[in-house]
Amino acid sequence: MELQFISPRKNAFLYLIKILTGSLISWYGLRAVGIAEPYWAMISLIVVTEPDIALAKLNFKARVINTINGAVVACLTLVLIGASFFSMLIALSISILVAMLLHNYPANWRLGPATVVILMSAAVEGTGLNQELSLALLRVGEVLAGSSVALLQTLAYGYIIKRATNEEKELP
Repeated sequence: MELQFISPRKNAFLYLIKILTGSLISWYGLRAVGIAEPYWAMISLIVVTEPDIALAKLNFKARVINTINGAVVACLTLVLIGASFFSMLIALSISILVAMLLHNYPANWRLGPATVVILMSAAVEGTGLNQELSLALLRVGEVLAGSSVALLQTLAYGYIIKRATNEEKELP
């Protein structure tokens, strides 16, 4: 039996480098400002990361729209109904309807309802509305921070690669 190695996909190492460096930036940057375990920032970084700036911008925009959808629906549900599995299902349903009824909503609409579950599950663990809303908003901050790091990295790497390519063309 012969072992066969799969050649890496185009941009495999760029994804690897960007996700690892972005994770380090997100993790230690957010820990420096007092967020103990910024896992959601890392998840968002992975969701948004792309080598192509146009795709990264689309991913960033979709992540922000979905996060706002999920956060607004989850927070309103927490204030009006409270934190429970039943209220989570109501918020989940509302978030899906928002995504389905709005024209030009991002194709990856499932991130909005997923955000509802993330935020509501954090709130269910809380002990009072203030702590529940704080946990929900903390998750939103992590999502936006991780997404921003991914977009900024794409801009920086794109600039570096473009500059290196231009310098190669100028060599005799």
